[in-house]
Order: sequence, then C-alpha cells, then structure tokens
Amino acid sequence: MFNIIKEAVKNFMDSIEAKADECNEEVKEGFVSKISISGDENYDIYIVVPHEKLSYIANYYFGDDSYDTEDLTKEIANQIIGNAKIVAQKRNVSFDIGVPEYLGEFDKNIEYDDILSFKFNGDKCFYILFKGK
Repeated sequence: MFNIIKEAVKNFMDSIEAKADECNEEVKEGFVSKISISGDENYDIYIVVPHEKLSYIANYYFGDDSYDTEDLTKEIANQIIGNAKIVAQKRNVSFDIGVPEYLGEFDKNIEYDDILSFKFNGDKCFYILFKGK
C-alpha cells in the first residue's frame, strides 16, 4: 500500500506543480482529514498538511489564499486517495474509499501504525498516517 500511496502523492504534487521528497520526520503540526479504505486493503488514512502548505495549494487552485480549511483539507485527502485507487487498480488491488472527515489540528493522541512523510517543495513536511483496520 505504501508504494501505491507514494505514487499517488507524486501524482498529486505534479498536478499542483510542486515537489515532494520523502523525509524521516515525525508529525509536528498540521490540519488533518481522515479517509477510510476497505477491500483488499483496509486502513484509516490520516492526511496531515501544515497551514503554510494549505495556502500554497489554495493559491494554486483558486489564485488566492482565502479558503475554508475543512473543505480544502478534505479535498486534498480525496485527491490523493482517489488517485491511489486508480494506481491500485492498475496493480490489481481493489478498495473502496470512504467520505473524508475533517479532524481539525493535529492531535498527538491520533493512533497510527505507520507513517509516510514528504517534504513539500523542499521545506515543511506533510504526513500520511496509516491505521490498520
């Protein structure tokens, strides 16, 4: 599943003309959306994006940085995990995607089993957390 998500992140970042390099950083901050997948793979996936990077994405999508944090955070989760579903299907892996849920600012009490972290355009990291179901 990790390679599928990595490819989906690369595709998402390419779509917004940004670069993502893996980093080995624990979650520090950001706004969180949770999205569940079920089928051949079963996870709750948490996408954690720092405020500054939400502003970059809003500027790219809308031409300014006035945005609704909840809507934008959920849309990012939809974009990444929706693309992961396409990548997975090409690899004969099938899963359904739930509706993203906005959780607000990152809370260190979120339980997860694994993490992928990516530097966004060479600086602040964003994170994808996995909790098996």
